[in-house]
Amino acid sequence: MMDDFSATLKTVQNVFLFFLSFCLAAWALFVDYRVYIAGLMLGSVASMISARFLAWKINKLAAAAIEQKGRKVTLGFLTRAAIAGFVGLVAVRYPEQVALTTTIVGYFFAQLATLVLGILSIRKSKK
Repeated sequence: MMDDFSATLKTVQNVFLFFLSFCLAAWALFVDYRVYIAGLMLGSVASMISARFLAWKINKLAAAAIEQKGRKVTLGFLTRAAIAGFVGLVAVRYPEQVALTTTIVGYFFAQLATLVLGILSIRKSKK
């Protein structure tokens, strides 16, 4: 199960890198839309950081469950919320460089990519 999780996260990361390179090319070509593309890139980078942090916390939780230690392990909601808040703050503070709307949209990148990859793997396993 953890191998599937790591493989899925690695695939999401590869999709993210392709998406980011596409955004960088679009940022260079479409000067009028740079603010929106920068917001999309900022949000998606924060989304990937948050997803990697969550994966690290899940691995720690699994290790603690296997060891059956009594210590409390959380999933780091406050840290991930702080990442989202920081990115939103950057977008609000510098509206001439980064659009808040596309930053918010970009923040859902990792979740959306994981959902699409999950649906595709379910369809593949049914065949």
